[in-house]
Amino acid sequence: MLEQLHQMTSALGVELSSDQLDQFRRYKLGLEAWNQRVNLTSQKALERIEQVHFLDSLSLIPVLRHWAPDAQRVVDVGAGAGFPGVPIKLVLPHLHLVLVEATQKKADFLVWLVGELGLGEVEVVVRRAEDTARLSQYRESFDVVTARALGPLPVALELTLPLSRVGGVVVIPQRGDVASEIRRSTLTLDELGGKVVAVASVSTDGLPQDSVAVVVKKEILTPERYPRRVGIPSKRPLITAL
Repeated sequence: MLEQLHQMTSALGVELSSDQLDQFRRYKLGLEAWNQRVNLTSQKALERIEQVHFLDSLSLIPVLRHWAPDAQRVVDVGAGAGFPGVPIKLVLPHLHLVLVEATQKKADFLVWLVGELGLGEVEVVVRRAEDTARLSQYRESFDVVTARALGPLPVALELTLPLSRVGGVVVIPQRGDVASEIRRSTLTLDELGGKVVAVASVSTDGLPQDSVAVVVKKEILTPERYPRRVGIPSKRPLITAL
């Protein structure tokens, strides 16, 4: 099981040990069991978990090694079933990882998973991203902020940039017309203190050719008014008209 994952990650320069492969195996089995009662991922994605979730998450490792080589604190916003945060933690076990997930049942899975995989230095925060960024122990305290499926890029940036320290980076996986999404995010970036420093290709065998990671550096403190209250970033995103 997961022999294909080992081959695909090697192409990224990510070599998985036998112990790490066993952790991914247990991750897969646990997700299959929990998914029968909690909607964590689609059945189609579960059948292709090596590519859709594991490889997709691990494709960010080279980006982190380049743009945040000394990172210690990482937060995954809207963690869901743990992607991309938990796979990253399995490869970079020294990281202190915070998983932010608003849905209690999904958070319950994450707590179980952390115990099942024997992971230390992992927190599961059961809150909305907007509320988490208001807490002093999390606001502007992370070296790396990442997230998958938080919505359009302007929305994702409003929910993540307030958590990054000045000098830290936000890494958002993207596909499709990324250049247009970045242009639409100009207002968000200006308001929240971020600057796009790279659009890094993370495509490899097993992933779509247009897979990239948008890397945003936090240059100045985010004004206290951001993020706006729960639900407003998605309802009224700070979008720059094209």
